[in-house]
Amino acid sequence: MEFCLIALKTAVSEADIVAAPPIAKLAESQEFSAYWNLLQLFSFGTLSEYRAASAQLPELSEQQIEKLKHLTLVSLASDFKILEYDLLLKELDCQSEQQMEDLVIEATYRKLLSGKLDQQRRLIEVDYVIGRDVRREDLQKIFNSLNYWSLVCEDVLADISKSIELANSSVLTKRKEEREFANALQEVRASQFASSKARKSGGESVFEPQYASSEYQREDIRTRGRAP
Repeated sequence: MEFCLIALKTAVSEADIVAAPPIAKLAESQEFSAYWNLLQLFSFGTLSEYRAASAQLPELSEQQIEKLKHLTLVSLASDFKILEYDLLLKELDCQSEQQMEDLVIEATYRKLLSGKLDQQRRLIEVDYVIGRDVRREDLQKIFNSLNYWSLVCEDVLADISKSIELANSSVLTKRKEEREFANALQEVRASQFASSKARKSGGESVFEPQYASSEYQREDIRTRGRAP
């Protein structure tokens, strides 16, 4: 059983140990089944589960308790992106907020999770957390969550596609309006040019009097007066 106890003191994945055939046989042993249950607890459980079954489990050292607290914190951060102080104080069995905050900071240094600790609002906003081993009975729950997430992604992608189609349609409509405006403007300019050319051929001023300067209008009047 020394092998099992060493595993509980290190960062070795307990699930890897549980899956080993020689270790799995411990579940059938009346003498060592308590150690099997303890390995199960470190693989998937929390500190509160250990407290509830501590009478049937081997006693843990302070180092092992600390590791179980870190694992409990990882589980909580996986389930909740907002961790309130009251929940952490209870689940981590901390006697003060300072003790709990030190535990969270230590877990952050060990890169078990990352987030923002808000002392004023007494909560922690989780940004990232490592994954823990999963019980077989939890696989269906995970599958359902992933399936729901996949459906949500499909809906979001469908909305994005519709937005892109609307944006493309709007761009095409705007380009069509710009072309129509350019064509209409060209027609107006061509009409004005033809009209101006005709007036010039008839001895009339090329410019409309209301748009000409006063000096030009006077010169135009003198020119008309000299005309035969």
